[in-house]
Amino acid sequence: MTLFERVDDLVSRGEPAAMVTVVRTDGSTPREVGAKMVVTDEDTSGTIGGGTVEGLAIDAAREVLDGEADGGVRTYELEPGGNTGMVCGGSMDVFIDRISGRPLLYIAGCGHIGVELAAVGSRLGYEVVAVDDREEYADPDRFPSDVSVRCGRYGDVLGELPMTSETSVAVATRSGTFDTKSVAAALDGDAGYVGVVASERKADHIFESLLEDGYARRDLARVRAPVGLDLGGGGPEDVAISILAEVHRDRHDASGGRATAHSLEDLVVVRGGGDLGSGVVYRLHRAGFPVIVTETATPTVVRRAVAFGAAIYEEAVTVQGVSGRRVDTIDDAIATLTADGVPVIEDPGARVIDELEPVGVVDAIMAKGKWDTGTDRECADVVVGLGPGFEAGVDVDAVVETDRGHELGHVFYDGTARPHDGEPGERMGYTHERVFRAPASGTWETAVELGDIVDAETVVGSVDAEPVATEIGGVVRGLVHDGVSVSEGTKLGDVDPRADVDHTKISDKALCLGGGVLEALLALR
Repeated sequence: MTLFERVDDLVSRGEPAAMVTVVRTDGSTPREVGAKMVVTDEDTSGTIGGGTVEGLAIDAAREVLDGEADGGVRTYELEPGGNTGMVCGGSMDVFIDRISGRPLLYIAGCGHIGVELAAVGSRLGYEVVAVDDREEYADPDRFPSDVSVRCGRYGDVLGELPMTSETSVAVATRSGTFDTKSVAAALDGDAGYVGVVASERKADHIFESLLEDGYARRDLARVRAPVGLDLGGGGPEDVAISILAEVHRDRHDASGGRATAHSLEDLVVVRGGGDLGSGVVYRLHRAGFPVIVTETATPTVVRRAVAFGAAIYEEAVTVQGVSGRRVDTIDDAIATLTADGVPVIEDPGARVIDELEPVGVVDAIMAKGKWDTGTDRECADVVVGLGPGFEAGVDVDAVVETDRGHELGHVFYDGTARPHDGEPGERMGYTHERVFRAPASGTWETAVELGDIVDAETVVGSVDAEPVATEIGGVVRGLVHDGVSVSEGTKLGDVDPRADVDHTKISDKALCLGGGVLEALLALR
């Protein structure tokens, strides 16, 4: 049998292999460019020269076969001090390529689902074998001409068929007993994919029977039951498509997700782009959710180095590697999402919710119950409120605790967060002393920059010419934008007495809240 006849035989039997080809030589080498060998899990055919270099190439090929490494070029040095231990005096490159065997699809059960599955599988290039123990169902006339139809006991027939990692077995018989025997045969044959058309209750019975027969739970973890991807529809053809979609996804090691970046089906709107809301935005964005931030026309963003709301003033911001951009229209917002950014739109009433119908809405306005922000459970499938002012199960679906302590970030699916106590977070024993506020209503003008190190009683700005000074020394961690109109008592900024604090990093508190929101979204969708 020639090398290529060997490859043809492996492909026809659905057995994967790796082709190893010498693609470059330099100096003295055991074989010339073009020399080939075929490697399987159990044996080899052909040679690229023998010795250590061939052994290393075989090992690399089997790593590719097992999915532990990618195919491609490997370089072997055949001289003292090289990576082979050989002393031929040259070097050679070999190219390793995985050869997939023809995919095999075995169908246990020739009912309506089996017939549809065979037809779709055949069109996708699978070599299909359909099995049933009833002659009237195992009728070749019911199937495409290239489908092999076998009549006999499910376990016996499947047990005689060759199976490899390229083999998929879909079980859809009329009986749980027959399903169990079919699954057992597929597991015994080490089929790459095993799926059962069954309800969760029926699947539990099948698994219980297999456990009693001595199969381990790690074996059963390979079985897809219920089978297929959730694509909707309930007819035989719908089930067939969902099964083949899952088989195809697994065979090609694909994600099964949408390929387009334009999908808004996971859209979340976060109301409020301050530092805490931005921690939520950051976590959701990193987890793959498209996020739109809504803000007021002149937000009093304090920790603006880590606040997407700052984009209202600065047009574009970057928060720990995530880009935020001010947009004026929903079309611009979608364009920003498509570019993997976070759009920030002036929309205090969150009209964008009605227009885009997001899956989730997060109220991060931090009103603390002082006024009704307009967020309610009708806004989206999942509505989450940060901190006090919300009651889970009444006006929102979940509330995330914002008060520092043991329950920070805890998600309440019933009830409320702790009431606001007005106490700033403690840093090195300081609380209220860290914060500087507006002494009167007026226009705020800054005299320092974020990140500046200041002493106690440093004038950091003024409100209509009335100076504002710090109580303690430290790093200016928060600072409201210059020129913003403020009311008496408004928080204008804060000083952190810790010398090593990085004002450009999202706080642990904000990230903790983001984790709570992410939990609520995943749990309630």
